[in-house]
Amino acid sequence: LFHSSLLRLQIEELLKEVTLKETKKKKIDAFLHEINAFISPAPPQLTDQTWLPGDVKVPFLQVPFDVKGKFRFLPPAQLSVVGSYLLGTCIKPEINVDVAVTMPREVFQDKDNLNQRYHRKRALYLAHIAHHLSKERLFGSVKFAYMNSNHLKPILLLRPQGKDEKLVTVRLHACPALGFFKPSRFHPSKNNVRTWEVCGWIQHVTLSWHRMWLNQRQLSKGLGCFSGFLVSMLVAYLLMKRKIVRVMSGYQVLRNVLQFLATTDLSVMGISLMKDVDASLPALADFHQAFEVVFVDPSGLVNLCADMTASKYHQVQSEAKRSMEILDDRMVDGFQVLLMTPKPMLRTFDHVFHRKHVSKLQSACKKIELMDRGGNYVAAALPFIVSLLARGLAGRALLVAHSLPQTPEWPIDAEPPKHKDVGPLTFGLLFVPEFAASTLEKGPQADRPEAVEFWNFWGEKSELRRFQDGTICEAVVWEASTVCQKRLIPEQIVRHLLRLASCNIVCSYDDLSHKLWNLEGLPLTVTAVQGVHLALRYTDVFPPIPMKPIYSFHNQIRTKRLLLPSEEKPCPAYIAPLKIICHMEGSGRWPQDKEAIKRIKTAFHLQLAELLQQQHQLICRPAVTHTDVYKDGYVFHLQVAYHQEPLILKEVVTPEGMLKYQDTEESQQLELETLHWPYLTSSLHGLQQQHPVFGSSCRLAKRWVSAQLLSDSISEECVDLLVASLFLHPAPFTPPSSPQVGFLRFLSLLVTFDWNNNPLIVNLNAGLTGEQAIKNKFMAARSRLPVIFIATPKDQWSSVWTRERPSAQILQRLLVLASESLRALEEQLMDPLGSQDIVFCPPLDIYDVLIHLNSKQIPRHLESVDRPVKSFSRGVVKNSAGVNVLFPVVDYDPVQCYLQELRDAFSDLALFFYDKHGGEVIVVLWKPLSFQPFKVSNMKGRMVTTVNNKLVCVPNVEAILEDFEVLGAGLVKRVEARTEKWTI
Repeated sequence: LFHSSLLRLQIEELLKEVTLKETKKKKIDAFLHEINAFISPAPPQLTDQTWLPGDVKVPFLQVPFDVKGKFRFLPPAQLSVVGSYLLGTCIKPEINVDVAVTMPREVFQDKDNLNQRYHRKRALYLAHIAHHLSKERLFGSVKFAYMNSNHLKPILLLRPQGKDEKLVTVRLHACPALGFFKPSRFHPSKNNVRTWEVCGWIQHVTLSWHRMWLNQRQLSKGLGCFSGFLVSMLVAYLLMKRKIVRVMSGYQVLRNVLQFLATTDLSVMGISLMKDVDASLPALADFHQAFEVVFVDPSGLVNLCADMTASKYHQVQSEAKRSMEILDDRMVDGFQVLLMTPKPMLRTFDHVFHRKHVSKLQSACKKIELMDRGGNYVAAALPFIVSLLARGLAGRALLVAHSLPQTPEWPIDAEPPKHKDVGPLTFGLLFVPEFAASTLEKGPQADRPEAVEFWNFWGEKSELRRFQDGTICEAVVWEASTVCQKRLIPEQIVRHLLRLASCNIVCSYDDLSHKLWNLEGLPLTVTAVQGVHLALRYTDVFPPIPMKPIYSFHNQIRTKRLLLPSEEKPCPAYIAPLKIICHMEGSGRWPQDKEAIKRIKTAFHLQLAELLQQQHQLICRPAVTHTDVYKDGYVFHLQVAYHQEPLILKEVVTPEGMLKYQDTEESQQLELETLHWPYLTSSLHGLQQQHPVFGSSCRLAKRWVSAQLLSDSISEECVDLLVASLFLHPAPFTPPSSPQVGFLRFLSLLVTFDWNNNPLIVNLNAGLTGEQAIKNKFMAARSRLPVIFIATPKDQWSSVWTRERPSAQILQRLLVLASESLRALEEQLMDPLGSQDIVFCPPLDIYDVLIHLNSKQIPRHLESVDRPVKSFSRGVVKNSAGVNVLFPVVDYDPVQCYLQELRDAFSDLALFFYDKHGGEVIVVLWKPLSFQPFKVSNMKGRMVTTVNNKLVCVPNVEAILEDFEVLGAGLVKRVEARTEKWTI
């Protein structure tokens, strides 16, 4: 089996070199005994983290800081040497000895499996030991580190004093008492596999070879690495499956392990160390749904490869295949090549690139992925980035690999490293030489369903092309004319894919702003571009996502390249237009007549659409009052503004022929759109940069308002300012650092603030200085002012955001709901098993009529609090952008159209309320005065009846309820009358 006796001698000599000498082993044993003597009698101490001195920090990212539970230190129940040192398989130059410090049962509580309490207690336990040991002269250094760079697994590193400091590193792992937690509820950070029957043999077969093989390939260190521990478990699995036997030599075991790795894809078909099948435990298929690579421990509950990406395992596979080829090649010195030659990424891969500023990856992660990774956005984003690159480079690249994020150890008096401290991520690409420089990416034929998927993936780069065989296919063509440029095609692909992956509303808006600034051919230049949509200040409850229409769900008007909703299909998903104000320069060419100004603005809208189409190939739909632009899957609503127009709209000619200026409804609306909205958006955008949870707090608050059916009764800008005040004026607290706290304080503000006797002053950008003057003027004019009065630097006297709403009755209702929600939420949050969803479920008992809607025709159905598990296809494809498509249906919500019709027809008789985020019911509250009999000439919605021998008019309730159904035909499922208030 050996190519020559020389290879056998080489390996034997190498083992002598890397194996720990007996004299050094005795020194290490003595060091371990001294550690045991120091740790065991450590005094018990009650703690709430105030006991830690300033020179010791907790080695854990405590975000959020406040969690339930108590902690007190007690001496360890046991100290045990575990791992490779115990098995005799650790190798030089880095000698690590793992010691399990068993925390006594009294340290834990029943619910420590919740909210990272177990992880925090381990970190606190290690912090106490670190504080205790840092005073001892035995140790040359006492530091913290993350085990395999996993931030949930802090360990304490101890090194001896003096010349022996580099001899050994003892790694202390805090562990729970065996059997304390139910395995089904708590997975330990280190596996408790005890394969004692094979330990002696594992030592004999010299797993050192496998460790050296992994070390040379940079595969054994970092988050998601293929560690020596995993190799040991893999050998145990092969022994259990009789793939290897005890009589085999070490070389044979090495070959069998490499052969298994080369031929078995654990990302497709996982393996398990369980000996017997247990139907109560998760199946391998369940693990594959949650993890990319699956290797289950003997308990059947823990995936040993939970942190490993499929890409990293495929790299291990590729290296194993290549190693087998080398071992079979008699012309190659296998010993030197496999075990002695380093393979860094720069010498292994054809292209290597770096992803800097890893903190920006956080926005690309879904909330559930961040929760699964304990907030580690680097680990959460890696699989997505690698799979994106692998798909985009399919056919060109044999392998797409990434570096392993590594967090360095740190002193015990320093804060633990943050996720971004791993530094740049490095990616390696190994190419198929024949296709790496191809300029063409040929897709499926245009009439096949796969063509849509291809177009969705490549975005605007994809276009239809006719090929020599007569087929018309989607294709991507990369610009390259010289050999040098062709070699850089992979760089073009990577940049394009990463740009698409990172493109969001803000970057798409920024790019459109840049294009507007640089448009050629306009008679007047663009002086400012200001976004005013909620998403651009991070407070939109459900920010728009890129969408592309599916034509089969629409009726097409090809002459105008437009789409209409199809009556036979479910209502299309709601696409919100993102409003942008485009200010044009002042000029003497602007007319001074308000109607003429409107016509000039219409001409600008037409010209903007034409120029954006010609110069940037953007799809535009001009209208009289605006131009819609379809870009990156978003629809931007451009509105031209002229700074003198609000003043001109205020002009009023008196009967005497005098010209005077006064506010009109039209001028106030225009000022709101062109002055107040841009200022508010800019200010709140800046507030979000200072306080990252501001936007999330706003979204939570507004979702609650809408869930209480009051979103039409209070403006979103009002809610934004209420939440902003919590960050700008947080006393007696500090500004919120979590959305949950922001939401709680929002409810508290509603309940406790004296709205009748005080204005709410929100000092945006620190632009206010005369707060007392505002209060004095407020009190003097209180009776004429809105029930909620909000003063800002640009709006000190009129409270434009609350001028029309809420009414006094709505405010009273809001305060009652806020008070009950705050009480319920605080009670539930103090109960770890409580559910917080109840505060988002409105009480319906006070309403007179419920109009139940057909969910098929609710475009925002998936935004509902009780989100349906399955919903209808909504006629759009997400994450899409491109050119040469028909314009989607924009701002179409039939429920809102129906609501407006109801209010237009019956506002004198009833109030209508609705949760605009996917609500399935419209609730109706009759106005009490409408049911008092009276004489009137207006018979709308009323009937004549006799009361006390007199003819009077009363509401015709039965007919009104019937009208509700008729007006909502196709949308209304049924109308439910809940009370008998209409009885005269």
